[in-house]
Amino acid sequence: MAVADACGYANAGTVEFLVDEDGSFYFLEINARLQVEHTITEEVLGIDLVAEQLRIASGDPMGFSGPPEPRGHSMECRINAEDPSRGFLPGPGVIRRYREPGGPGIRVDSGFGEGDEVPRAYDSLIAKLVAWAPTREEVRRRMLRALDDYVIEGIPTTIPAHRMLLELPQFVEGSYTTRTVEGGALDALMRETVQPSTDTDQASASTSAVLMVQSTPVRLWNPAISAFVSAALGGASATGQGAVAAPMHGTVLKILVAEGDAVTAGDPIAVLETMKMETSVATTVSGTVEAVKVQPGDVVEAGEIVAVIG
Repeated sequence: MAVADACGYANAGTVEFLVDEDGSFYFLEINARLQVEHTITEEVLGIDLVAEQLRIASGDPMGFSGPPEPRGHSMECRINAEDPSRGFLPGPGVIRRYREPGGPGIRVDSGFGEGDEVPRAYDSLIAKLVAWAPTREEVRRRMLRALDDYVIEGIPTTIPAHRMLLELPQFVEGSYTTRTVEGGALDALMRETVQPSTDTDQASASTSAVLMVQSTPVRLWNPAISAFVSAALGGASATGQGAVAAPMHGTVLKILVAEGDAVTAGDPIAVLETMKMETSVATTVSGTVEAVKVQPGDVVEAGEIVAVIG
């Protein structure tokens, strides 16, 4: 309130702070709008922030007097059309089956339903899953149950990643940080996609045991097949000829190589944009760029050839 009074701000908004280990608050900014996480404030304070914004804009008094008292704990999971096992690559498409969870303390703010298509050109957000409970541990358990009950088929979603993160010991005890995910918290999810089975002889299989079908990873029933499939698709050895394909539908933002350039497996070739997210397209082979098949501004489909390496 002191920040709003000091600058004459009279509307709903989001005030952002950093909190130090000793509990000290450091002001960052005020956003003159509601953010995706405004549901947490609504659940904890019992206030409809959108209704309050409309009252303020209309010159009417707010629907409450005095500072509201917080109650309990709340948590929100963004349910996005992204594949967490592939670095959260966007996964637009048609929702074949859709069923929302319910029960005490569960709220779903959604914009899609069964049969709807999540478009390629916009944000990947499908819904916001919100839970409230008297304690943090209760709300964590409620959220896990709601995630288990949430059914979305036909496109990849972030639901598996949320489940895994909520069960992390660091999250349970509250010691997680902004680097928890990049520190390997979702590595097991990646392994589930890569490994074809739990058989000892196959447990060490690499990503070559996965075939991309319309931008979706499909595990091969035997890793030995991967060499044959790779050869049929243009080669997948560490060196030699190979085609670099777009992993998804998108717009080419940048081409990072030119014909005649020498590249090493893992080098970025181009940058695509899909659903407001940028994705780097890398080569899986080493060699020389023989041809660049697309230009900035081109729209490519999943599997379309971006460049040829010889």
